[in-house]
Amino acid sequence: MRRPIIVVLAAALALGVGAAPARARPAPLPHQIDGLRGATRAIVVHSDSWRTTRAEVRLYQGVGGRWRLVRRPMVARVGRNGFSAARHEGDGTTPAGTFGFVYGFGSRPDPGVRGFAWRPLRPNSCWSGQRRDYNRWVTRPCTRGESLWKNRRVAYRYAAVIDFNYRRPVYGRGSGIFLHQETGGPTAGCVALRPADLVAVLRWLRPGTRIAMGPAGFLTR
Repeated sequence: MRRPIIVVLAAALALGVGAAPARARPAPLPHQIDGLRGATRAIVVHSDSWRTTRAEVRLYQGVGGRWRLVRRPMVARVGRNGFSAARHEGDGTTPAGTFGFVYGFGSRPDPGVRGFAWRPLRPNSCWSGQRRDYNRWVTRPCTRGESLWKNRRVAYRYAAVIDFNYRRPVYGRGSGIFLHQETGGPTAGCVALRPADLVAVLRWLRPGTRIAMGPAGFLTR
Protein backbone atom coordinates (compact mmCIF):
# COMPACT_ATOMS: atom_id res chain seq x y z
CA MET A 1 0.00 0.00 0.00
CA ARG A 2 2.98 2.35 0.46
CA ARG A 3 4.39 1.93 -3.05
CA PRO A 4 2.17 4.63 -4.74
CA ILE A 5 3.22 7.17 -2.10
CA ILE A 6 6.89 6.44 -2.74
CA VAL A 7 6.37 6.77 -6.50
CA VAL A 8 4.55 10.09 -6.07
CA LEU A 9 7.28 11.44 -3.79
CA ALA A 10 10.00 10.35 -6.22
CA ALA A 11 8.21 12.05 -9.11
CA ALA A 12 7.79 15.24 -7.08
CA LEU A 13 11.50 15.31 -6.27
CA ALA A 14 12.41 14.71 -9.92
CA LEU A 15 10.25 17.66 -10.96
CA GLY A 16 11.66 19.89 -8.24
CA VAL A 17 8.30 20.22 -6.49
CA GLY A 18 8.81 21.71 -3.07
CA ALA A 19 12.46 22.54 -3.77
CA ALA A 20 13.68 26.09 -3.17
CA PRO A 21 14.18 27.98 -6.45
CA ALA A 22 17.75 28.65 -7.56
CA ARG A 23 18.83 32.19 -6.75
CA ALA A 24 20.64 34.34 -9.26
CA ARG A 25 23.78 36.08 -8.12
CA PRO A 26 23.15 39.62 -6.85
CA ALA A 27 23.94 42.42 -9.29
CA PRO A 28 27.59 43.52 -8.99
CA LEU A 29 28.05 46.97 -7.52
CA PRO A 30 30.67 49.37 -8.94
CA HIS A 31 32.72 49.49 -5.73
CA GLN A 32 33.14 45.70 -6.01
CA ILE A 33 34.68 45.90 -9.50
CA ASP A 34 38.40 46.70 -9.56
CA GLY A 35 38.36 48.04 -13.13
CA LEU A 36 35.98 50.85 -12.15
CA ARG A 37 38.29 52.46 -9.63
CA GLY A 38 38.74 56.11 -10.51
CA ALA A 39 35.72 56.25 -12.82
CA THR A 40 32.85 58.64 -12.15
CA ARG A 41 30.33 57.02 -14.51
CA ALA A 42 29.94 53.28 -14.94
CA ILE A 43 27.87 50.86 -16.99
CA VAL A 44 27.65 47.38 -15.48
CA VAL A 45 26.58 44.60 -17.85
CA HIS A 46 26.27 41.33 -15.97
CA SER A 47 24.85 37.85 -16.49
CA ASP A 48 24.41 34.79 -14.30
CA SER A 49 26.74 32.56 -16.34
CA TRP A 50 29.38 32.55 -19.05
CA ARG A 51 27.11 30.97 -21.67
CA THR A 52 23.91 32.97 -21.40
CA THR A 53 23.11 35.45 -24.17
CA ARG A 54 21.03 37.74 -21.95
CA ALA A 55 22.33 40.28 -19.49
CA GLU A 56 21.21 43.09 -17.22
CA VAL A 57 22.57 46.61 -17.57
CA ARG A 58 22.76 49.29 -14.87
CA LEU A 59 24.07 52.84 -14.99
CA TYR A 60 25.85 54.36 -12.02
CA GLN A 61 27.26 57.77 -11.27
CA GLY A 62 29.80 58.57 -8.59
CA VAL A 63 28.47 61.16 -6.16
CA GLY A 64 30.40 62.23 -3.05
CA GLY A 65 32.55 59.12 -3.07
CA ARG A 66 29.56 56.80 -3.48
CA TRP A 67 27.85 55.21 -6.45
CA ARG A 68 24.25 56.09 -7.27
CA LEU A 69 22.00 54.11 -9.62
CA VAL A 70 20.75 56.62 -12.19
CA ARG A 71 18.44 54.53 -14.38
CA ARG A 72 16.28 51.48 -13.90
CA PRO A 73 17.94 48.16 -14.83
CA MET A 74 17.80 47.42 -18.57
CA VAL A 75 17.85 44.13 -20.47
CA ALA A 76 20.51 43.46 -23.08
CA ARG A 77 21.62 40.80 -25.53
CA VAL A 78 25.25 39.74 -25.72
CA GLY A 79 27.25 37.30 -27.85
CA ARG A 80 25.62 34.14 -29.20
CA ASN A 81 28.15 32.14 -27.15
CA GLY A 82 27.95 34.31 -24.05
CA PHE A 83 30.97 35.97 -22.44
CA SER A 84 34.67 35.13 -22.65
CA ALA A 85 37.73 36.44 -20.82
CA ALA A 86 39.92 35.23 -23.71
CA ARG A 87 37.97 36.33 -26.75
CA HIS A 88 39.27 35.79 -30.29
CA GLU A 89 38.00 36.74 -33.72
CA GLY A 90 34.79 35.01 -34.75
CA ASP A 91 34.12 33.05 -31.55
CA GLY A 92 30.75 34.73 -30.99
CA THR A 93 31.47 35.87 -27.45
CA THR A 94 31.33 39.25 -25.76
CA PRO A 95 34.63 40.16 -24.07
CA ALA A 96 34.53 40.06 -20.28
CA GLY A 97 36.36 42.89 -18.57
CA THR A 98 36.27 46.64 -18.09
CA PHE A 99 36.67 49.04 -21.01
CA GLY A 100 36.14 52.63 -22.10
CA PHE A 101 34.47 54.15 -25.17
CA VAL A 102 36.03 55.64 -28.29
CA TYR A 103 33.30 57.45 -30.30
CA GLY A 104 29.71 57.15 -31.46
CA PHE A 105 28.43 56.41 -34.94
CA GLY A 106 25.26 55.60 -36.80
CA SER A 107 23.08 55.91 -39.86
CA ARG A 108 20.96 58.53 -38.11
CA PRO A 109 22.01 61.97 -36.87
CA ASP A 110 23.83 62.39 -33.59
CA PRO A 111 21.18 61.75 -30.89
CA GLY A 112 22.86 64.14 -28.45
CA VAL A 113 26.17 62.49 -27.57
CA ARG A 114 28.34 64.77 -25.44
CA GLY A 115 32.11 64.67 -25.22
CA PHE A 116 32.53 62.08 -27.97
CA ALA A 117 32.81 62.42 -31.75
CA TRP A 118 29.87 61.20 -33.86
CA ARG A 119 30.62 59.53 -37.20
CA PRO A 120 27.86 59.17 -39.81
CA LEU A 121 27.68 55.93 -41.77
CA ARG A 122 28.35 55.95 -45.50
CA PRO A 123 28.02 53.18 -48.13
CA ASN A 124 31.75 52.35 -47.90
CA SER A 125 31.95 52.43 -44.09
CA CYS A 126 33.77 49.25 -43.08
CA TRP A 127 35.22 47.86 -39.84
CA SER A 128 38.48 46.35 -40.97
CA GLY A 129 39.48 42.74 -40.43
CA GLN A 130 42.79 43.16 -42.27
CA ARG A 131 46.08 43.06 -40.41
CA ARG A 132 47.31 46.48 -41.58
CA ASP A 133 44.36 48.38 -40.05
CA TYR A 134 42.79 45.75 -37.86
CA ASN A 135 39.90 46.80 -35.62
CA ARG A 136 39.57 50.23 -37.23
CA TRP A 137 36.91 52.09 -39.18
CA VAL A 138 38.01 52.41 -42.81
CA THR A 139 36.31 53.85 -45.86
CA ARG A 140 36.60 51.39 -48.74
CA PRO A 141 34.75 48.39 -50.21
CA CYS A 142 34.48 45.93 -47.35
CA THR A 143 36.09 42.77 -48.74
CA ARG A 144 37.47 41.69 -45.36
CA GLY A 145 35.77 42.94 -42.24
CA GLU A 146 32.25 44.07 -41.40
CA SER A 147 30.21 46.36 -43.58
CA LEU A 148 28.74 48.86 -41.14
CA TRP A 149 26.46 50.19 -43.85
CA LYS A 150 24.85 46.78 -44.29
CA ASN A 151 23.47 46.95 -40.75
CA ARG A 152 22.42 50.60 -40.87
CA ARG A 153 18.66 49.96 -40.76
CA VAL A 154 18.50 48.49 -37.25
CA ALA A 155 21.70 47.58 -35.39
CA TYR A 156 23.70 50.65 -36.35
CA ARG A 157 21.11 53.38 -36.30
CA TYR A 158 22.96 54.46 -33.19
CA ALA A 159 26.08 52.86 -31.73
CA ALA A 160 29.25 53.46 -29.74
CA VAL A 161 32.66 51.84 -30.13
CA ILE A 162 33.85 49.98 -27.02
CA ASP A 163 37.63 50.11 -26.74
CA PHE A 164 38.19 46.36 -26.51
CA ASN A 165 41.48 45.60 -28.33
CA TYR A 166 41.39 49.11 -29.75
CA ARG A 167 44.25 51.21 -28.41
CA ARG A 168 46.92 48.68 -29.32
CA PRO A 169 45.08 46.09 -31.40
CA VAL A 170 46.33 42.52 -31.45
CA TYR A 171 45.49 40.89 -34.76
CA GLY A 172 42.99 38.05 -34.31
CA ARG A 173 42.06 38.89 -30.73
CA GLY A 174 38.73 40.33 -31.79
CA SER A 175 37.35 43.44 -33.42
CA GLY A 176 34.25 45.57 -33.77
CA ILE A 177 32.84 45.40 -30.25
CA PHE A 178 30.06 47.97 -30.06
CA LEU A 179 27.15 49.09 -27.94
CA HIS A 180 24.29 49.10 -30.44
CA GLN A 181 20.56 48.56 -30.98
CA GLU A 182 19.00 45.16 -30.37
CA THR A 183 17.99 43.16 -33.44
CA GLY A 184 15.86 40.49 -31.76
CA GLY A 185 18.53 37.93 -30.91
CA PRO A 186 22.06 37.50 -29.57
CA THR A 187 24.96 39.38 -31.13
CA ALA A 188 28.30 38.39 -32.64
CA GLY A 189 30.04 39.84 -29.57
CA CYS A 190 28.56 43.29 -29.04
CA VAL A 191 26.18 44.51 -26.33
CA ALA A 192 22.72 45.34 -27.70
CA LEU A 193 20.02 47.43 -26.01
CA ARG A 194 16.43 48.28 -26.81
CA PRO A 195 16.13 51.48 -28.90
CA ALA A 196 14.94 53.87 -26.17
CA ASP A 197 17.45 52.50 -23.67
CA LEU A 198 20.31 52.80 -26.15
CA VAL A 199 19.60 56.44 -26.98
CA ALA A 200 19.32 57.29 -23.27
CA VAL A 201 22.68 55.64 -22.56
CA LEU A 202 24.40 57.38 -25.47
CA ARG A 203 23.15 60.76 -24.25
CA TRP A 204 24.35 59.97 -20.74
CA LEU A 205 27.88 58.92 -21.75
CA ARG A 206 30.77 61.23 -20.93
CA PRO A 207 34.53 60.91 -21.48
CA GLY A 208 35.90 58.59 -18.82
CA THR A 209 32.77 56.43 -18.61
CA ARG A 210 33.73 52.77 -18.12
CA ILE A 211 31.76 49.68 -19.04
CA ALA A 212 32.22 46.47 -17.01
CA MET A 213 30.98 43.32 -18.73
CA GLY A 214 30.79 39.67 -17.75
CA PRO A 215 29.24 37.16 -15.37
CA ALA A 216 28.55 38.57 -11.92
CA GLY A 217 31.04 36.23 -10.24
CA PHE A 218 33.80 37.23 -12.65
CA LEU A 219 33.28 40.97 -12.20
CA THR A 220 33.49 40.81 -8.40
CA ARG A 221 36.21 38.17 -7.98
